Amino acid sequence: MMTAEEMKKEFYELYDMMAMSHDVNNMRTFGNVHKEMMVWMIQNKPDLAQEWIGKLESIKWCNYLTQKEAEKIVSEMVPKAPWSREVWKNAMQSLGLPMEEEPYYNSCALWVVMNQVYTDHAQTIADNILKKPLAEIPADQLVQGIRALALDLLKDKDKNYCVRSYFDL
Repeated sequence: MMTAEEMKKEFYELYDMMAMSHDVNNMRTFGNVHKEMMVWMIQNKPDLAQEWIGKLESIKWCNYLTQKEAEKIVSEMVPKAPWSREVWKNAMQSLGLPMEEEPYYNSCALWVVMNQVYTDHAQTIADNILKKPLAEIPADQLVQGIRALALDLLKDKDKNYCVRSYFDL
């Protein structure tokens, strides 16, 4: 029996062979093995299976985060993020603003990037563009403006911004 380190090394070698191969059969073999692993995981470790499926969802999106990833990022923002998930969701719904747009971003990515834009740039926007104190900017105007700037990042035509890379995921 191989040690854990030997198995990890062998797995990475096989993964690299598959990833660099142009042979579809190699990809199917790798995928079929992972299907079997996922069936086992769903039956024995459903929370872990859900987390893995969440991470695989990133294949469908240009900018995607799981709820768990998003909550961790927002909780660690400095300065503190202005919008909890619930407060943000209520603001977006009250203004009739969409929270997802395939394939550009899912709701968790938008929530995180809006908080990022706010914490990084809101004071500068208030001081230099709107020329009024941040506290005097109406909440709906602030949400709409921050959302527009977040969408500039999330829908960047050059694809220079990737939320997963930006936050080291």
